[in-house]
Amino acid sequence: MQLTQDKLIKRPEQPLSGTAITEMTQREAWNKKNPPTEAQIVKDLKTTELLERKFRGTKARFYRLGGAIRLQPHLSELPPGKASVKHRHTTEAVLYIVRGTGHTVIHFEGEPEERIDWAEGDLLGIPFWAWHQHFNDSETEVARYLAVQDTFTVKQLGLHQIERHPDTPDAE
Repeated sequence: MQLTQDKLIKRPEQPLSGTAITEMTQREAWNKKNPPTEAQIVKDLKTTELLERKFRGTKARFYRLGGAIRLQPHLSELPPGKASVKHRHTTEAVLYIVRGTGHTVIHFEGEPEERIDWAEGDLLGIPFWAWHQHFNDSETEVARYLAVQDTFTVKQLGLHQIERHPDTPDAE
């Protein structure tokens, strides 16, 4: 099947904010303290040790696999019954659910929120500059996901930005 212009997903214009509540300072400080793990392969994503990210209320580990220059994966974990902060970024992301059950609320500025339920083995796409927040629906088990983003490419272009939603309290 050939995709034509009328079959492509229409997205509202989403200009970058001039008054961004940026997470870049916190993110870069955390990345400096915890640089990406250089590897060719990561064994057992279900049990890999992760590092606390207080500014996000999660644990995570970032990777540079095979000397990658475009894509940057990271493994993140939500504690039982908790949620990530609501945010958006100038990277596209694909999330593979490694373990657990939960949901993600996603929307573009001025558009209604959509709830997407997920469980272990699911694959979820997060569009460029869409507001989103991940929720662990279990009260007893962690939820873990692998996110693959075009972070290295976007950084090289000087366009990397992560914005925290104004209604989200500061987690630091």
